[in-house]
Amino acid sequence: MSAEMTLLDTHSPFGTYPAERMVRAAWRLADRHDLSRGLRRRIRSLVSKVFKGPYDLEADGLKFRIYPGENYDDRKILAKGRLPEREEHRLIEPHLGAGKVFVDVGANIGSYAIFAAGRGAQVLAIEANPQTADKLRFNVSANGLGDVAIVNTAVGPRDETLPLWQEPSNCGFATFVEDLTTGEWAGDWAPTFVKVRPLTAIADEHGLKRIDVLKVDVEGFEDRVVLPFLRHADKSLWPLVILLETNCRPYWTEDCLSELANRGYEVTGRTNDNMVFELAP
Repeated sequence: MSAEMTLLDTHSPFGTYPAERMVRAAWRLADRHDLSRGLRRRIRSLVSKVFKGPYDLEADGLKFRIYPGENYDDRKILAKGRLPEREEHRLIEPHLGAGKVFVDVGANIGSYAIFAAGRGAQVLAIEANPQTADKLRFNVSANGLGDVAIVNTAVGPRDETLPLWQEPSNCGFATFVEDLTTGEWAGDWAPTFVKVRPLTAIADEHGLKRIDVLKVDVEGFEDRVVLPFLRHADKSLWPLVILLETNCRPYWTEDCLSELANRGYEVTGRTNDNMVFELAP
């Protein structure tokens, strides 16, 4: 597929854009970690121009329309033929099922939300980036999932409007933390102003009476999502399990880990990028 065919398509039926063998081979090459980081980046830039997407494929039994030139998760799904968060899924799966509630802050294209809904959970998926939220809606529909509510907003400590910094090669890595856009993650970043709302207000609007699993992945803004929620929500609404991205912890303004411990949460699992906390009975 040529670079010209890169417009967002949320209307054509799933299967319209098959990921052919050459496409998969090219993205596997771009994902080879035995190559130097610089060489891998140059290969990825070239592959992105020729095989940007969209492509339709199944990974771990779930359907996705992906745009690998625009998103890290999409690239991983295409290159590896599986979801990139298998270890995290294994950690939260025992807490999912019929009657459970899964809240996904930073839902991206739905690799967590669709997984949780597929396990029978009621899902509230929250995504700040409007275009990514449209991709999420398509993927939810492609999987025939009905019990997924999608909210296109950002989450933070208060109602306000903030600049969301985005990099065109990885729309899933959008951030409110401008300092994060330099150094290791330097790129062609640009801000888009988006609405920010407290999680307490969103949960109230959707009538949530419990949260079994809360997943938060918002690129260094995690503390400003979780801590205000715990401080203002009724204790009956505190999540029983929190899956928290910690690889951007240096950009937090408050230490989530110590406050979670003080509120009775215990670390029960960890991966390279995330930690799992369970509320002690």
